[in-house]
Amino acid sequence: MTITAQDQDFQTDNIEIITRFEHAFRAADQATIDELCDPGLVDHNPAPDEEPTLAGFKQKVAGFKAIFPDLEEDLQDIIASGDTAATRWVVTGSQQQEFMGIPASGQTIRVEGMNFYRLKDGRVTDIWTQFDGVALMQQLGAIPA
Repeated sequence: MTITAQDQDFQTDNIEIITRFEHAFRAADQATIDELCDPGLVDHNPAPDEEPTLAGFKQKVAGFKAIFPDLEEDLQDIIASGDTAATRWVVTGSQQQEFMGIPASGQTIRVEGMNFYRLKDGRVTDIWTQFDGVALMQQLGAIPA
């Protein structure tokens, strides 16, 4: 398979878009999320009480930022190929509000995960998120270590 200069430019553009998107995601920057997402965005891993739509995704993002207001991300890897991009990340923060019935404790968490994205015309159309939910629950004291 031959990769053309145009393909490389497309992949570089997608990496820049997704890097901006990841930062907006963690900061709950609703304006940048709107700018970078297709209005028909599908969140393939919505929160239990959220719709798999752009509006639902933005609610999920705002909720996590409220629960973990000091949330920070270490974006460890990002790759792109064609219309797909993937990230591997570590987030840290402290729980300042109730989360899934777990009272706010100020407990610091460190969670690893990955996101996969599909893009069209420079905008995110699909997002899949996988993260270590067991480690999160253990760190919050909801389940034994």
